[in-house]
Amino acid sequence: MKASFWALLVAAALVCMTSLGAVAADASPPPPAPFTPVPPPEGGIPQFTYSWQALPLLPRRFQNHCGFFQGHYVCADHCGPTYQIYFCSPVSFGCCHVGHGYCGGEGGLRCGTWPFVFPFQN
Repeated sequence: MKASFWALLVAAALVCMTSLGAVAADASPPPPAPFTPVPPPEGGIPQFTYSWQALPLLPRRFQNHCGFFQGHYVCADHCGPTYQIYFCSPVSFGCCHVGHGYCGGEGGLRCGTWPFVFPFQN
């Protein structure tokens, strides 16, 4: 009686192991991670501004501490919270509040905060 009980138990365990192994083999792979690092484009990344003027692409050397701030992708490059690095030319770059930087007529960086400079900001 004991031998038949153990034989039945071993047979049931083998059936369970083979069926669970088949189910595990048919399972789909897990979904990808929510963040997959992608190398930045070779020429640079676009700079965010409320200004109507297009800014040059941000060079790779300033692409530090990047992330989303109020729905906009910005890079801070050691500027601090609520600030963004702006690049106008190799001799004119710096930090302004997010979205408030623009390149002046002579090519220098300007930080605008008045409503008439950026009338359509969020």
